[in-house]
Amino acid sequence: MASSSPVKPLTLLLVALVFLAGCLGGGTDVVIDVGDSDTPDGEGGNGTGGDGGEGDPPAPIAVSQTAGCDNLNPIHCMLPFPSDAFLIEDSTTVTGLRVNYQNDTLPVSGSVESVNIPGLNRFDGMSPSTQIMTAFTTIANLTGVADQHTIAISLEDGHATILLNLDTGARVAHWVENDARQSDDNQTLIFIRTIQGLEPNTNYGVGISGLGVSPSPAFQAILAGVETDASDVEARRASLDSLITTLESEGHDRASLVAAWSFHTASMGSILGGTLQMRSDALERLGDDGIGCTVNSVDNPWDDDDRAFRRIRGTFTAPQYLESLEPPTLMSRDANGTPSFVQNGEVPFTLVIPQVLVDNNRSGPLIVFGHGFLGNGEGAVSGSGIGWNDEFEASFIATDIIGWSMHDIDTIAFGLFDPSYFENQANRLQQMLVNQMAMVRTFKGVCSDLEVMHHNGTNLVNTSDVHYMGYSLGGIYGASITAFSPDIDRAALWVGGSGFSYMIERSTNYYRFEEGFMHPQAYPERNDRALLVAVCQQMWDASDPDIWLRFAAEGYGNEIGPFEILSIISVNDAQVPGLVSDRAARNAGIPVLDSSARLPYGINTAVGPITGSAVVYWDGGYPTMPEDNSPPPVEQASKAHNEIAPIVAVNEMVEIFLNTGVIVDTCDTTCTFDYEAESAAE
Repeated sequence: MASSSPVKPLTLLLVALVFLAGCLGGGTDVVIDVGDSDTPDGEGGNGTGGDGGEGDPPAPIAVSQTAGCDNLNPIHCMLPFPSDAFLIEDSTTVTGLRVNYQNDTLPVSGSVESVNIPGLNRFDGMSPSTQIMTAFTTIANLTGVADQHTIAISLEDGHATILLNLDTGARVAHWVENDARQSDDNQTLIFIRTIQGLEPNTNYGVGISGLGVSPSPAFQAILAGVETDASDVEARRASLDSLITTLESEGHDRASLVAAWSFHTASMGSILGGTLQMRSDALERLGDDGIGCTVNSVDNPWDDDDRAFRRIRGTFTAPQYLESLEPPTLMSRDANGTPSFVQNGEVPFTLVIPQVLVDNNRSGPLIVFGHGFLGNGEGAVSGSGIGWNDEFEASFIATDIIGWSMHDIDTIAFGLFDPSYFENQANRLQQMLVNQMAMVRTFKGVCSDLEVMHHNGTNLVNTSDVHYMGYSLGGIYGASITAFSPDIDRAALWVGGSGFSYMIERSTNYYRFEEGFMHPQAYPERNDRALLVAVCQQMWDASDPDIWLRFAAEGYGNEIGPFEILSIISVNDAQVPGLVSDRAARNAGIPVLDSSARLPYGINTAVGPITGSAVVYWDGGYPTMPEDNSPPPVEQASKAHNEIAPIVAVNEMVEIFLNTGVIVDTCDTTCTFDYEAESAAE
């Protein structure tokens, strides 16, 4: 290239990079002129310490850098997320990789100078249930991009975003949204929402084209083949170039790309290995019949409606792997990071026997009941559970879903200011699975014939075939509890879902914590909060139904057996969003009853009666929830979520399923209900 006047090579290079996104024609090669061969020696030096003569390489492009960060995107240390930038090689793991968050990677709060969560770096990849996100200096234009109602177009040629399984070459269905909670267009996150869990131990690539945004300077340099001064970016140059070549073969021209990155998901052994070893150890200690139980109190009779005959409160013995029975506490681990036995602990239970069994002098089945968010087992079976055990003619037993129980509120609150506390909370969720399993085994075994279960010579509690029913949080974690326990094979899950980090911001339950999370001494920056929620998913994976639902049809190896679920969903639920209910059904691979009020994308329909599992959507005519991730209306919190509970047709469906394993279509053509009308008729 000839020039009428000398032009400094670095100046020309920077100008070329600034205009790269707008000046490249589709399908053309990237060519950047880095200097003028006629430039006199000594003029226009390249900043590398050379003499500036002909043939000297251009100076590397300066990129904003922070230690411990992914310097591909200057908007946030952890963007794009999740990223191979935070994985290092490790020959001792299944994937050959290991997570490597450094001491200055996770955002600090106004209360702590450094956030260190050791458990994260034990994983050999990123969470298969991960949220996927990045940000640009202007808000993305999502016109024509797949949303939650047009998911199928995400798989089409020419779609602006692509999520690619790099091991198989398959495109992965998804939808896209801008962050409605961010007020700054110059930092607004763009989310690529997966519709179910990703495959474990798999390479994934993300590509974004167009959208009216510009690539970061570091990514511009990658596109242009120009060196940067960021060592972490340069270390990934070859892999990024390979990814870009792959994306070009999928129709994403280099000229139009504005972001691309890859990540590797953790192996199932890394996610569940410790939990399953804990399970195996606990089962050996429990034996075939459990260890024992103690009755502390008996209330007989005790409820005002005379529907409950007897409430039995006490404790059962369960192997404990936490350092303490009281939160906050971490898991006790050996040198390899495997959970290790600490002691046998006494865990509270509450058992309620309905009056109807006494009236008929007969035994009824035993149902494990899962309570709601930040509740407890006793409150659940002593409250709403009374109506169900009377109607189903069954005894209900419950213990706390520790990790998300009323006893964990302080730990969760501490976590808003210091996220390391969420490792304590996540560890309690894993112990919760052991506790639930121990309770069932104990009451099927050594505590199956307690004197307090008898009346007029009849044992009112038949523990030979135990099933599960959970509501809200209990409907969420019920799938994990059922999969984990070898003594439960059937579960009715009311208003549940999977992928806890996906539902948080779309739930009215979040508002009670959000103000604290936003506090200046916590995390006033929106993107910090979003990324920390996403990071927590990795810790929650070991107990999240996003993982355990995968085993519903066929089990998992020789350890986890198959199980059946009936998922009851109320349309426009403000507490558990329908998006995560859809997600749970896809993870389990179950059909949707064809008369359902909703027939979500990617879920096969089936005609009732159905033997096995299914999801059923019931519509009570409630207001539509926000399309984006803005806060749902708090005044709707108890509407769709709670008012489906007493509907007769829904309860008939649940009762038949629990008793027989068959899902009978009790809908009148379409699964709808009218809470006000049905309540007035009672």
